[in-house]
Amino acid sequence: MNKGRKPDILCIGAQKAGTSWLHVTLATRRDIWVPPFKELHFFDHKFIAECRRWAPWHVKQGLQGARARHLASASPPDEAYLAYLDRLQTAPILNGTWYKYIFSRAPEDQKCLDVTPEYSCIPDEGVDFFRRFLPQSKLIYLIRNPLDRLKSQLRMNAHRRKKLPSSPQEWEALLDMPALRTRGDYLNNVPRWSARFTPDRLLYLPYGQIGKDPLSLLRKIEHHCGLPSSAYTQAAERVHQTAPLQLPDYVIERLEKLAAPQAAFLRSHFGESFYQET
Repeated sequence: MNKGRKPDILCIGAQKAGTSWLHVTLATRRDIWVPPFKELHFFDHKFIAECRRWAPWHVKQGLQGARARHLASASPPDEAYLAYLDRLQTAPILNGTWYKYIFSRAPEDQKCLDVTPEYSCIPDEGVDFFRRFLPQSKLIYLIRNPLDRLKSQLRMNAHRRKKLPSSPQEWEALLDMPALRTRGDYLNNVPRWSARFTPDRLLYLPYGQIGKDPLSLLRKIEHHCGLPSSAYTQAAERVHQTAPLQLPDYVIERLEKLAAPQAAFLRSHFGESFYQET
């Protein structure tokens, strides 16, 4: 067990841009080790006050799910693995020692993966810490069309409530959630990361390629991360598709206004051909 292990590959964003698909797809590789649950929230918990309110709950839920899956599939259960899960729920959590302990079970011949889209939102000092803490890790940032991403996030947030919004006031409450803006704020997030990580460390990929040509996108990831080619027999399958929900016209108009400067930035920064693939 290597208690000082850190992730070799991280997907830092964006939310509702295919990060679950990437997590599930890369987990099928024999040379990739994934944690017991997706989205570890180490860096955003450290640097974003909003995330500190709910990240411990997410960790608890993730570990409970990992335990339930193991008990349902393993006979007899692996007591060492269950003890490992218990240790990850023991305070203090979400600090550097805890984060490194997560990867301690990974075999030396496997690369460790952390997929947490909230990482893309951490402030300047957070990205500086990220670079010092992980001086050699490879990063992936999936970019989705801003309007499509906003619609998907809004639908997800609406479904997470006890009841769906049915009045303008309830829709306004969803539209005013800070996370709706920050999770896909390419205009501010991308320059922050690009200023600190060169293309050999940070790979930007358009979300649209997941549906159009997933194997081509995966080949780019393999090249970026120093991985040999793999078959990915399930790469075309959808993962965690947001449930449908009709959005009122006035809500779509608000989202269009939010998306416009983000779309303009992506076109300017990455070029029109890249943008059309998002």
